[in-house]
Amino acid sequence: MQRVVTKLFVMICFVMVSPWVAHAAEGRLTLSLPIGCELGVTCWIPNYVDLKPGKGVVDYTCGDATYDAPPGDQHKGTDFAVRDMAAVRNGVPVFAAAAGKVVGVRDGMADVGGTVSNWECGNGLRIDHDNGLTTQYCHMRRDSVLPKIGDRVERGQQLGLVGLSGQTAFPHLHFQVERDKDIIDPFAGLDRKKQCGVGEKTLWDTQTLAQVPYQPTAIYNAGFAPQKPDLKLIRDGQYHDRLFDATAVAMVVWAELFRVRAGDEIVIEITDPAGAHIHKQRIEIKAKKARYYAFSGLRLKALKWRSGTYRGKVTLIRKTENFSVIRQVEVR
Repeated sequence: MQRVVTKLFVMICFVMVSPWVAHAAEGRLTLSLPIGCELGVTCWIPNYVDLKPGKGVVDYTCGDATYDAPPGDQHKGTDFAVRDMAAVRNGVPVFAAAAGKVVGVRDGMADVGGTVSNWECGNGLRIDHDNGLTTQYCHMRRDSVLPKIGDRVERGQQLGLVGLSGQTAFPHLHFQVERDKDIIDPFAGLDRKKQCGVGEKTLWDTQTLAQVPYQPTAIYNAGFAPQKPDLKLIRDGQYHDRLFDATAVAMVVWAELFRVRAGDEIVIEITDPAGAHIHKQRIEIKAKKARYYAFSGLRLKALKWRSGTYRGKVTLIRKTENFSVIRQVEVR
């Protein structure tokens, strides 16, 4: 995945504030959702802050929904992922999580992802909240960053759009919180007393916390294809057409998932317009994967597919829980 470097911008910033004011503000600062999407529907959180120094990972629930950013570094933010590049082109807004002053900005990097040296964060900005806390927003869309250095922004003000700039493998907003250069997980918050779970001083406001339940496993992208799907086209958002060619050589259902585990099972089914099941395949997951891609389908055996609505269902079966999505296409 991506490596995010904390020192996004070279700057020297002196903030003079009394220790009492700083302490009081730190205890009271709350953050709102920094992205304009619906969690679990149009965006997902596949990666949280890694709270374990050195090798190995621990997220705020004591789970493993994070990763070590090489070489020997920790993942320092919360990743809000969107479905594909079609969502990026349509525009997913990034918002200021709290009021503050913009102290660093970068824009102009292409939305191509991959490996980047020194500018891993890509397009983005950093906001000083005048209380020892800063927030950082990474991987934003080229030419979308709105504020300038020195601007004052308010909570909920649009900062730009989600993109694929910098060192990343999928379009998302990397949202990072720091206090005096120390990484703070907004879920664990400040000075958490318990070992696992949301902290007593979580930084999320009440409304946002209710919107972000811990669910790192998701079927976040799925659809139909008229042949073996091209993964590059899937991630570019090219397979969302609701109409299906009656003479297509095949009917294939595909899906992308976040965080599958060894022992999980994926079931892909296709139902024809009469409600008959015309295809079903089970796929056993052999190893834990942060992202997983699967597809299954059948070839055309007649002159054309029967007219009407076909339904594709993808189910992830786990011992403790199941996930499923349904997609439909119309054959005319």
